[in-house]
Amino acid sequence: MSFKNKYTLNEYNKAIELHKQGLGSLKISKILGYDTRNAIEDWINKSRKPYYFSEARINACNSKENVERMRAMNKITQPKAVKIAAELKTKKLPENAKILSEKLAYILGVIYGDGHVSVRQRRVILGATDEDFVLNFKAKIEKWSGFKARFFTRKQKDDHYIKGRKIQYISYIDSVEASKFLNKFDLNNVIKSNKIIKSSFIKGFFDSEGTVRRICNKSNKLGLGCFNTSYSLISFMKEILSSLSIESKIYKRKYRVLNKDLKNYYALYIYKKESILKFYSSIGFSINRKQQRLEEQIGYIKLVEETKMEKEHKKYNTEPHTVFIGNKPFMKFR
Repeated sequence: MSFKNKYTLNEYNKAIELHKQGLGSLKISKILGYDTRNAIEDWINKSRKPYYFSEARINACNSKENVERMRAMNKITQPKAVKIAAELKTKKLPENAKILSEKLAYILGVIYGDGHVSVRQRRVILGATDEDFVLNFKAKIEKWSGFKARFFTRKQKDDHYIKGRKIQYISYIDSVEASKFLNKFDLNNVIKSNKIIKSSFIKGFFDSEGTVRRICNKSNKLGLGCFNTSYSLISFMKEILSSLSIESKIYKRKYRVLNKDLKNYYALYIYKKESILKFYSSIGFSINRKQQRLEEQIGYIKLVEETKMEKEHKKYNTEPHTVFIGNKPFMKFR
């Protein structure tokens, strides 16, 4: 795929010409059809050119110092690249990894949530803001595949329309066979499996896409759920939950991303306390903050039940009772 520059040299020249005519950055950006005027202000106020036409950048790239630096880097990186390429061709999954297990089910659940499989890049990867979640995924995928998973953090650059970003934790393995195997895996095998496999798949998906309501003084509403733009995937989650006797409902919602058109997404909610208790006992979360919220809900459910039983017991003890003296009416003697 050929590279397409965001700003052309002709647009830069036109912006400079319009500025000489007395127009400001806002007016110029509207004439050129730009969403913002940031680039225009750099051109007319800071004497900068579009990145790929900047003489300063081109001279820096072609400088003798930079050429020597790149040559030195190649001496280090090229042998590593050759070694990695050879490993990717020879690394094979163990035969038992292709059998549906608890670890494989969890990995599949994560992949259909926040995870990603790229056959082209030969990579199975997860990026999330919960460190314990990513470390748990790293441990499971290493045990399942037998490959060493990489782990690192990154801080994404804040955009002008986003107030702030959290640190992102990333873990991945490089494997041609693993990426192809996971990409082609038939999820119908999960629905036909036992309770442990199903619970592990649900746990992986809810670790990625799940949410738990917080118990607070203003509202003590119970519930947990998950979200996705794929109706077929959410319907599959409802089916697999039903097979474990956990009732849920699907709702259609709309959301807007970065002031663009509204898009549909589907929310699956678990409201009934019996289903919440079953989810807690048989599935749960590996993410501490989500598990703590779920435990708060379980504690609240038990507290309500205990309070209800105490009231019934107190009511029974305070009700008036008929006291008989002598033989009771229903006693018959010859």
